[in-house]
Amino acid sequence: MDWTREPHARLIAAAYTVALLAWLIGVVWILYGQFSASSAEQMVVGIVFFAIGQALMISVAFRLRKNFPTSRAPSSFSQAWQRLNLGLELPTAVRLLLGR
Repeated sequence: MDWTREPHARLIAAAYTVALLAWLIGVVWILYGQFSASSAEQMVVGIVFFAIGQALMISVAFRLRKNFPTSRAPSSFSQAWQRLNLGLELPTAVRLLLGR
């Protein structure tokens, strides 16, 4: 994806980086809670991190959806969301944040 054409590209890259980290922390926290037989309160913390990460990821994917043509079967939003959730855009976002 070409993030440089986006207005406020650094802000979008920061939001994506925070979203991916929150999503990953949430997944790890939930798995740890399940394997260690933790209380429900600890599971809620993981679910909140996961939900925040997904909400940010959806908003970034919605913003970047125009970078994909809609000629293929999945929608442009789906393509953007899948690339973001797989972490394929993390190197680009970090490069943009570091100003390279």
